[in-house]
Amino acid sequence: MTSPKKGKSENGFRQLQLNAGELLAALSYATDITPSASHFHSWRVALVAERIAQTVQTNHRRDVFLAGLMHDMGAVGAYRHITHYRTIRQQLEDIQVRAHAQRGAAMVEWLPGMHAVSEYIANHHEWYNGGGYPEGKVGNQIPIGSQMILIADVLDIVGCFRSLASLRSTLPSMADLTGCAWGKEIWQTFVHSLEDSDFCASMADPEALPVLIKNKVSELGIPETLNGEEGTERVLHLFAALVDLKDPSTLGHSLRTARRARKLAEYLKLSTEEMKMAYRAGLVHDCGRLGIEGSLLNKSGRLTVKEMDTVRKHAEMTIRIFASLPDCPDMHDFGYIAGHDHERWDGKGYPDMLAGEDIPLISRIISVVDAYDSMVASNEYRLLTPKGALVRLEQNAGSQFDPQIVKVMIEAVKNGHMEEEVRPAA
Repeated sequence: MTSPKKGKSENGFRQLQLNAGELLAALSYATDITPSASHFHSWRVALVAERIAQTVQTNHRRDVFLAGLMHDMGAVGAYRHITHYRTIRQQLEDIQVRAHAQRGAAMVEWLPGMHAVSEYIANHHEWYNGGGYPEGKVGNQIPIGSQMILIADVLDIVGCFRSLASLRSTLPSMADLTGCAWGKEIWQTFVHSLEDSDFCASMADPEALPVLIKNKVSELGIPETLNGEEGTERVLHLFAALVDLKDPSTLGHSLRTARRARKLAEYLKLSTEEMKMAYRAGLVHDCGRLGIEGSLLNKSGRLTVKEMDTVRKHAEMTIRIFASLPDCPDMHDFGYIAGHDHERWDGKGYPDMLAGEDIPLISRIISVVDAYDSMVASNEYRLLTPKGALVRLEQNAGSQFDPQIVKVMIEAVKNGHMEEEVRPAA
């Protein structure tokens, strides 16, 4: 991937326009990412559920699609990826999975204009006969959109969409759940949608899915109240919230990094747009960690070389998340900035061994404040005083960090410019 194009700014910064709908699709992708590929579970569920809605709930297609994208967002903190829990019994045995529908719904409810989407997510594991969770609702108590998502979810988990052959072989057993997990009308509509063999084939094609998702985002749009600067920033905050959910030991790190990055950009006298970009990139700089096994992130003691290499892949995965949709150059460039905060000034960093000013300026800023927060935040691994952290930054200036940015960071901390960011929230 090439670096972001140069603009008129003397720092090479080009203002980026981010779209909340595209970011939601990237957020959905992030919940399914792995170090080498993606499960694509949420994307398939969104597309299949929306296909059913084209017949049953035409006026609610957008909300069904968006709910499908984010239906498993609350399961990020589970021990294994959600697709490994194939039965209700397995799901109920993991407290994180058992609560994921309500947790995900609460997170989505925070977004403007997404109340209906939140309701679909909250109820997508309720069964028609009352045997689902979390509330054991029955029949018409369950929103139709939630039943559409359940059908798509269950069929994808059991492997129906791996190929046309898999669909044909597993569909009969899934039909037996009609009247139990979902209503008869919804099932019949779903079966009717399978007459489109091209659509069914595309569900098994990883190269077709990004185009389908991008086109559907463009076609259906998002709620008007979400389509603006505030909505965009709230979606970016959800990335940070999911990282906290994935690894509670680093709770608040993404937000603190974002705030300090904006403060440092201000102290460097960068433009308003650059300060905003520093904040936004800081929020998502660690989102690639969503693809790392929780057991590895939470492992006590020193990691092996192989384990460390796996953890370091989070930077590349951050870049990949924002490059998941085609023809979205601003989002791709945003991911490039956010995902290169582990490059080193001497060229010995990752993921691309960039050096010096080849590393985007905002990436260099995030690198410094990220390291600072990791050193001063209280956790079981390490804790330095702010003074000790500044000494460590200075020791690594010119090797790990941009020496000029370290110099300014030290000055900013000593002058109290960062104090607002370390006070606890009210």
